[in-house]
Amino acid sequence: MQPFKIIILLIVIALVAVFTFQNTQAVDVHLYFWSFSLSVSLLLLATLMIGVVCGMLLMVLNSMRLSRRKQTGTAEIISSNGKDSLWDS
Repeated sequence: MQPFKIIILLIVIALVAVFTFQNTQAVDVHLYFWSFSLSVSLLLLATLMIGVVCGMLLMVLNSMRLSRRKQTGTAEIISSNGKDSLWDS
């Protein structure tokens, strides 16, 4: 690994550690029938992970849809119309 990447990685790890230690207060989370207490940093981390998983799921679905179009031969027609993303269909 290049020294620049290692330095950036160490800075990001330090920032995450500082954020975690400064946001340890507990908050109450109420979601429909569930209610639980969680630290702010863990709540934000869980929200981030849910967002990452949803984004990856949308990327996989879009990739599968585009590969299916390429197999059927409709990709050329669709791409000439400029509709290549999941939201343009």
